[in-house]
Amino acid sequence: MPSETRKAETRKLDHDSNTAATAEPTTKPQHRGIRETRIALRIMPLQVELVFNLQGAMVVGRAHPESNFYPDIDLSAFQGGDLVSREHLFFKLDEDRVVVVDNKSANGTKLNGEWLKANEAYPITHGDELTLGVMKIQIELLTNLYD
Repeated sequence: MPSETRKAETRKLDHDSNTAATAEPTTKPQHRGIRETRIALRIMPLQVELVFNLQGAMVVGRAHPESNFYPDIDLSAFQGGDLVSREHLFFKLDEDRVVVVDNKSANGTKLNGEWLKANEAYPITHGDELTLGVMKIQIELLTNLYD
């Protein structure tokens, strides 16, 4: 009997899509002398840290072995990982700041409690909190961006 192929879909949350609570991108002063950036994602409430050097765009999401897809940072092993999209968001350097971009994720992303608009870059700072589905992640910038 042939086995059925089950398509792995992101479970969809039922959340209020109130656009009044959507975050607005903000700008920060421009500085020069940027160095390589090291970031830690602290998975709450487990206090597990995922540490990486930001090089180019780093995709955060959920692995899908059936299609041979593995994001740079895989959250599928953590509680709530099934509510994270395969390519949920990405971090990148934008001039002299670290930004986060929601990549049209199924369940959206919150930055400090406010919904992000898909495909818009939002600057992040040390201590910011991201919510991906129901997963809460605290951002730690481990390298000072400025000389």
